[in-house]
Amino acid sequence: MFSVIFDMDGTLLDTQRICIPAWDYAGEKQGFENAGRYIPDVCGMNELGWSSFLKTHFPNINLKQFKTDAREYIVKNLVVRFKDGAKELFDYLKARGIKVGLATGTSRPSVEHHLKEVGIFGMFDAVVCGQEVKNGKPAPDIFLETARQMGINPQDCFVFEDSENGIIAGYKAGMKCIGVADVKPFSPEFKGLMYCELESMEKAIEIFERM
Repeated sequence: MFSVIFDMDGTLLDTQRICIPAWDYAGEKQGFENAGRYIPDVCGMNELGWSSFLKTHFPNINLKQFKTDAREYIVKNLVVRFKDGAKELFDYLKARGIKVGLATGTSRPSVEHHLKEVGIFGMFDAVVCGQEVKNGKPAPDIFLETARQMGINPQDCFVFEDSENGIIAGYKAGMKCIGVADVKPFSPEFKGLMYCELESMEKAIEIFERM
């Protein structure tokens, strides 16, 4: 029997794209233009990872204020909803008793808020957040820890990811990666790291039905 681990932002939920205007807004308040253009580069990273990235590209940035302003924008404008096909796939897996985990670089308070908004809070076999492992994506730590908590063999697990950092992490964890791109298409060299790439997660039901 296989198991499934989802990334959250940009994969299970349509909560990644809003970070682009949020970073633009926060950056402009400090005189930095188009900070949101870097979102595709940090997708999948935990807060420590993307904070370090920002400090490298904007040495004079006030990180605390930037985070406050970005969160303010997101809170005012975000409507939490599933990505296309995600709810159908999630329901399919749960109805068949397949173990389902969540491995996300997002903080636990945000994760709990988002999952409650779409009505699936408490429905995962394990949830691991970015600050709860030593190394964020593209390191495999978060996927391996999620598998450990689920009591499953990593080799028997499918990972759904929208980011290249996430695909690298899943591949290093020895899992089968299914790519569903969001804010950035996958580069050609990532094709060899993926079990397959889908336009919509609902298409995965057809794959699992054949297994």
